Amino acid sequence: MLLLIAPLALFGCASNTAPVSMQFAAKTEAAKYRRVAVLPFDGDAGAKATIDFESMLASVRYEQKPYFTIVDRTQLLNVIGELALQRSGLVDPRTAAKIGRLTGAEALYGGSAIILPVAYKYSTEPRSVCPKDGKCYTRQIRCTTKTARFELTPRLVEVARGTVVYSDTKIGLASSYRCDDQATDDPEQVLVTKAAANAFQQAREDVAPYERNVLVKFQSSTDGISPQSVENFKGSLEFANAGRFDRACPQWADLARANPSSFALQYNLAVCDEVSGHLDAALVKYQQVDAALTRPDADVNAALARVRNGIAEQEKLKNKPVDSRNSATQSKRR
Repeated sequence: MLLLIAPLALFGCASNTAPVSMQFAAKTEAAKYRRVAVLPFDGDAGAKATIDFESMLASVRYEQKPYFTIVDRTQLLNVIGELALQRSGLVDPRTAAKIGRLTGAEALYGGSAIILPVAYKYSTEPRSVCPKDGKCYTRQIRCTTKTARFELTPRLVEVARGTVVYSDTKIGLASSYRCDDQATDDPEQVLVTKAAANAFQQAREDVAPYERNVLVKFQSSTDGISPQSVENFKGSLEFANAGRFDRACPQWADLARANPSSFALQYNLAVCDEVSGHLDAALVKYQQVDAALTRPDADVNAALARVRNGIAEQEKLKNKPVDSRNSATQSKRR
């Protein structure tokens, strides 16, 4: 599993925390179908959703390689044309399975994408007005909440059985709030675009490995650190807060040898393994820190749970299914 240190700005100005991008296995079994085709989506946003869904699948990478093999769209459309299929016929799982067999796909995505009308909700906020030559008074200002809603329903048909193996409706929402005395807010089209992106992200986590940022906390207590080492320790924390674990971790290792009783240094060495992706080593170190405690520590408990979850996700990704078409090709080569 690849762990990448993300820019600290992603999480504001949080102190003594490292933002880390962690890769997770897909939330559903849809991800096991690796050679796929994308049929035209229905709905008023179907044409764009078809292209965007295919692009989303094509962008998924695992171990620096594309995760999916996607049937060429020209080949797919040629098959649909040869079968003289109308759009309405594409929703039939048996028809989709026939298309899949002719294109070599294991499974086919289709579905619908709908843009609902932007909803407007009105309210008021009080404002205090104080004229130079009169008494202060309160007046109400009208405020508007705009909410865009995008409904994406991807559906996956397995070719071998001709059955729907995955289908779910993802509702993407995006809102803006503005009062009449404030600057302009997002136009409707911008909100619709954000709502669609939200729906697509939900679908992506269902059907493919995905990344999510998590915060990994490191310790700053100087307990158990000699006076001669304190300044170096403070400097190492500045590097860590700047996302420079390439500088902080070697310093922590040197300081830990000179200050073996420091909880913070022992804990931070576990953090170094975690942010570099060595989760098994991180777990051992966190367990050693935990064993030395005389009472539970919330940060250690959170770290143990986080790393164990990360290791479980690693195992899921290691056991990922292999593209059967690629496997067959490799077997022939052997």
